Amino acid sequence: MSDAAEFVSFTLGNVRVSGFVTPDELSRIHSGKVVDVLLRQVIAIHGDVGEEVSLGDVACTFIGGEPSPFALPRN
Repeated sequence: MSDAAEFVSFTLGNVRVSGFVTPDELSRIHSGKVVDVLLRQVIAIHGDVGEEVSLGDVACTFIGGEPSPFALPRN
């Protein structure tokens, strides 16, 4: 069983995205560093349509506490 119990939600354009991360992942996101996480049970809702779309688990990179459209190269 996953310990992803921390709810996160953010807006990308006109789409609201929400899901769950672990307490450690949430702490690292809030640190502002480059963080790769697995968002669990992701739901997306387009503002013009309003219908929920389940995306399952989605890998995401956060930079400066915000979702990033790209991942920085790792050494």
